[in-house]
Amino acid sequence: MKISLAFSLFIASASAEEYLIRFKTPDGFQIFMETALDHTKSVKHYFENKIGRTFSFGSFRGITVDLSREVVDKVRNNPLVAELVPNIQFQAFEQDQENEEGENEEEDDGENKGGGHGYHPYKIKAQTEAPRHLARLSRKAPLPFEFDNEVKYDEYFNYYYYKWHKGRNINAYIIDTGIYKEHSDFQGRASFGEDFTGEGPGDGNGHGTHVAGIVGSKKFGVAKKVNLVEVKALNKRGQGNLTTVISALEFAVNHCKASGRKGCVANLSLGAVRNSVINQAVKAAHEAGVVIVAAAGNSNVNACWNSPASAPEAITVGAFDDRTDTIAKFSNWGSCVDVFASGVKITSLSSQPPYKPVVFSGTSMASPSVTGLVAVLLDKSVDPMDIKEKIIELSTKDLLQKRTLFFKPGTPNRIAFNGVAKEDDEYDDAIYPIVDVDSLVHELQRYQPPAVESHSDDKFDIINYKEQDRRFSLRTLSLPLSLTERKVLSPFLKN
Repeated sequence: MKISLAFSLFIASASAEEYLIRFKTPDGFQIFMETALDHTKSVKHYFENKIGRTFSFGSFRGITVDLSREVVDKVRNNPLVAELVPNIQFQAFEQDQENEEGENEEEDDGENKGGGHGYHPYKIKAQTEAPRHLARLSRKAPLPFEFDNEVKYDEYFNYYYYKWHKGRNINAYIIDTGIYKEHSDFQGRASFGEDFTGEGPGDGNGHGTHVAGIVGSKKFGVAKKVNLVEVKALNKRGQGNLTTVISALEFAVNHCKASGRKGCVANLSLGAVRNSVINQAVKAAHEAGVVIVAAAGNSNVNACWNSPASAPEAITVGAFDDRTDTIAKFSNWGSCVDVFASGVKITSLSSQPPYKPVVFSGTSMASPSVTGLVAVLLDKSVDPMDIKEKIIELSTKDLLQKRTLFFKPGTPNRIAFNGVAKEDDEYDDAIYPIVDVDSLVHELQRYQPPAVESHSDDKFDIINYKEQDRRFSLRTLSLPLSLTERKVLSPFLKN
């Protein structure tokens, strides 16, 4: 058998493709490489020039290697090998964008927690005229919205946060398409970490910059003092693979240890079909102390079918529409989702001239709000192992219409909340759009989820849920609506 394996590796190298091998134990790779394939040769000899990358972080050990189909099963059956899988493709969970002008109204107060006058650990600050997604994160009740005048209430929205807990001395690793780090709204807090795409630093797509802006930019960010680290795992087309994503996680773990920061979090607004190798890599990163936040996906299917969304150690975030407080029609759902955050028409930074704010929709935009919240909690010295429990504890419960969850079994009824201890702002004579639940339930019954495409080379892509017009106004989504005038004093009335 050993001679046959060696011979197959030799004659079939021309038709080989890349696989990732994960080993069962930390020393499995070394033992495997010294295993004899015949009387004179070892695996190391036959794998020479075929190994692409090696991985070693936390409990995760693995390599990428070019193998022919003829020897795949033989390697997979080696007692030292935990898994052998194709180097599958990953892609950003992105949707179309809209341009929007805007300027930052919040001023940097230049505070220094170490010795400022009047220091109080829970002093509350307010960002006035705040982006809607930030205002929603810092309140439990719905926000008003009027479809005939979408900006009517914008100047009245406030984002409340604790002055001394804004993510200072925390690293947030943006594992994405890169970051336009020179953007003034990052205030010099965005730095280059590593590129695994071969394109070099920077963001030729825009997805990563938008995500980073939600995590920690001056105007659009949840954690306004967090250190943003560019880890480029997706190219300008928003595509990567198992190797680039695991390499990015490995970098985040090792960089975090070397940086001496107070805490670390990584945002993964990307995904592919469920894959146990990437889930094990997430587990290893989590065990090494890096909090992992993952987007649930945009296919309106069970998030447990995706990775890294299905990884138990990840904080998996679905998208809800904060104009009607309903789960976004495109959002994945199910028991693998931990919490929902605003993900429809989210404004953040652009990587392209003239660098005006842009609007994206997707779970990619929901996940970074929670990543920013994680940075804040780490800044407050919450233990990384307790972060998920804390996010769930703080969340607003049972606000989503329960009947709309009937065809989404196992889906939690939780909306992210930053826990700032104050009464919600009140809006007089405000309008709150109400969904006709009966019609929505009927529409969900008729919904056919998109297919998962399987390629002949054993590589997979998730086909993102996309509307013909992806501007994601609720009228576009065909959700039945009525405009009901309602005081904020009674936001939880049921129809």
